[in-house]
Amino acid sequence: MIPITDFVLHAPVPQTTIDAYRDRVHPEVVDLWETYGFGTFGYGFFRVIDPVAYERGIGDVLGKVIGQRISIPFLVTGLADVVTWEPGIGVGAIYRNGSASGVGTDLDTLLGMLALDGEDYLAEEFDWDMFPEAVAAHNPLAFDESFTYVPLLSLGGPKHVDNLKPRKTIEAIRTMVELQGVIEH
Repeated sequence: MIPITDFVLHAPVPQTTIDAYRDRVHPEVVDLWETYGFGTFGYGFFRVIDPVAYERGIGDVLGKVIGQRISIPFLVTGLADVVTWEPGIGVGAIYRNGSASGVGTDLDTLLGMLALDGEDYLAEEFDWDMFPEAVAAHNPLAFDESFTYVPLLSLGGPKHVDNLKPRKTIEAIRTMVELQGVIEH
């Protein structure tokens, strides 16, 4: 796995979680959990999250309809996007704007592009430009929070930093999906 130079530890990943997911995710995801734990990286934009909590909180709304119908959340962004491991496909992202896309065949693709292009990669792949503005305007997020638009962009809310509010990430994603509909991928 490509080293993550700006990782900030929130908590170690329990061995029970690693054991439960070892055969369900790419070995790089297991390496991420064992090497780094739960925490943030990528300018504080990405959060390595507890897949147990996220499967329990939003697993029924991930909308997986192709492939093996397995979509395991292991990262979220500071703007409430979900990054998942999908066996046979790779790393995918489900975005706050109601779309989904492939990020790469493995975690190193994301980490490599982040190391190579930094903020330009985040802007192009994750529409991240409002995130640093929101941090400057509203202060950094707690580990379990993401900035979400109030009102949601899909409901006509303006894409402006004043409309980004810190919310508990699981609840924010669930609310977005309930209002926008499941993002099938």
